[in-house]
Amino acid sequence: MANRLIDEKSPYLRQHADNPIDWHPFSDEAFEKAREADIPVFLSVGYSTCHWCHVMNRESFSDTEVARALAGRFIAVKVDREERPEVDRIAMTTCQLMTGSGGWPLTLVLTPDKRPFFAGTYIPKEPRYGSAGLLVILDRIWELWRDRREEAESLGRRVEEAVRSYLAGDIRAAEPVEKEKNPTDAAYAALRKTYDREYGGLGEGMKFPSPHFVTFLLRYGGVAGIPEATEMALETLHAMRRGGINDQVGGGFHRYTTDRQWKTPHYEKMAIDQALLLHAFSEGYAVCGDMRLKEEALRIAAYIRSDLTSPEGLFYTAEDAESGGEEGGFYLWSKEEIQSLFGGEEGDAVADLLLGDAADTEKLPLRLTFEPDDPSWLHQVRERLADARRSRPRPFRDEKILLDANAKIIGALARSGHLLDEPDLMHTAEEAYSKLRSVIDEADGDLFHSMVGGLKTSNAYLPDYADLIAASVELHQGTQEPGYLISAIDHTEAAVRIFYNPDANWFWFEAEKRSLYRTRDIEDAAGPSGNAVMLHNLLLLHRITGKPEFWEIADSMMASLQPAFLGHPNAYIHSISSYHHLSPAAIDVVTVSKGGIFDDAIRSSGNLLATHLHVSPSFEEFIEMVPKIQAYITDADEPVAYPCRHAGCLPPVRDPDELRDLLSSAFHHTT
Repeated sequence: MANRLIDEKSPYLRQHADNPIDWHPFSDEAFEKAREADIPVFLSVGYSTCHWCHVMNRESFSDTEVARALAGRFIAVKVDREERPEVDRIAMTTCQLMTGSGGWPLTLVLTPDKRPFFAGTYIPKEPRYGSAGLLVILDRIWELWRDRREEAESLGRRVEEAVRSYLAGDIRAAEPVEKEKNPTDAAYAALRKTYDREYGGLGEGMKFPSPHFVTFLLRYGGVAGIPEATEMALETLHAMRRGGINDQVGGGFHRYTTDRQWKTPHYEKMAIDQALLLHAFSEGYAVCGDMRLKEEALRIAAYIRSDLTSPEGLFYTAEDAESGGEEGGFYLWSKEEIQSLFGGEEGDAVADLLLGDAADTEKLPLRLTFEPDDPSWLHQVRERLADARRSRPRPFRDEKILLDANAKIIGALARSGHLLDEPDLMHTAEEAYSKLRSVIDEADGDLFHSMVGGLKTSNAYLPDYADLIAASVELHQGTQEPGYLISAIDHTEAAVRIFYNPDANWFWFEAEKRSLYRTRDIEDAAGPSGNAVMLHNLLLLHRITGKPEFWEIADSMMASLQPAFLGHPNAYIHSISSYHHLSPAAIDVVTVSKGGIFDDAIRSSGNLLATHLHVSPSFEEFIEMVPKIQAYITDADEPVAYPCRHAGCLPPVRDPDELRDLLSSAFHHTT
């Protein structure tokens, strides 16, 4: 018989609706029941495409013995981390502070007043892997609660204080720093120190794509004129492109690899990762012109459009690592299978290309073991493999619509459509943005975070605002349609009202009274933090519009956070990358009259930091929102481009080729 999770919309919660455990969704009602019964809360956090969440579900949560161990002693609560990221942030920080590590599934036990006194990740049912086993742990926690209540509650108070301090307290550098130092230099030095010179990426263990590291290095190399930084970024892109982390058949990238060489992935595919990598590959191509990077960007976009797009034109959240009960089963091949599919010499050539020296019957993820001479042949090979793979059971797809993930994809499609000169990608971005706007407008302009089946399941957080603003800016830069810029300004002003903390000069993650307590979102994780994206938004919008209030907030943020940036640069790479907006390479171009003649010059310059504002009579009604246009004649007869830098303006330009040379020479390139 189904439990109460059957009434939830979250795909992850519904995966547990048939468990024998009496699960509750995260709610005041669940904690009130715990208070009335005077028992602790067993909190389990995961998401629908998490492999080890599935393992714990099969081993423990589907087991009647575990259900009996929980019944009457704990109130069991399930949380979808993607639907309730504010709960996940607190739970993950708790686990990291209590155990030194974290991951999903997250397992916490809390007092009825929401103070955690136990934390862990995956726990097997029986003692294994050095763990006491869930049944034993539940007995021990119950004995602690029953017999030594004050000890449990005292621990909960101490843990809560530590978590609050970590997530909402002052940010302090561990050691004194020299405030006149440039954080971008410190960030580059930190990345250079951990860069894997043999295989690309960072470190010598498991590898995450970390696209924001790549985009930082592209900018740093371009601004500082350090080719090594650019090469580190490009080598990493090529290593990922060739590796098993890349779905060589269907396009799109897996979550991470378990090895240093990018060979063996953890097979889930996340929408946010695709967006960040599409952005990175497109910018890599813009900097060096390598067609292989453009081709990979187009493969990512094709995967998004074919496999992650809803009938309404919005984007789903993720695809699972498992298919047919096997982790990675959808993606694994043997030489025997490939030789049987292609036959003869071609079968041998394909097997050698994609599986190297593997044994004939060994099933592995495919990778490019060498660069084929004929890209068109590789394309045909991929198409035949894709046709054959369609007969396999597909991985489960989480069809939640997350606003931040959708905004990231829209922004990446707009950025890639612009940089790659692919109008079709820009059209897809505009269509998705239009659909997203209609959903938001139906709710009187209120943003959401999660939506399933057309029903909103959680309200917006800082990253939802930040990523939607960033997407609006990218669409404006690619189309010069004023509406996108005005939308970006409106949402920025709303984000400042709802989330900005003027006492600390950073943004809260959640709106007031939306969580156990408010937390900040400053450190990068697998992708950029919400504060990092907002810092870029504020600086970009100040550059494009001239609004002084955006600069004032950005300047305050940088002044307050710079000691942390210098003390621990690896944790703040995307925030630190915002300093590039103040560099001589960051040229802002205003065009008047038939400004379209300059569009291609700006796009093809390879300057990742250039901005563009085309001033036309239609902008005059927005003069208060875009004060910069007051300095320009909106109905000029002659097309002119006015380039400016942070420290001053340059002479006007009338020749598109001259403008291209100006922008290109300001940003160092590699070939």
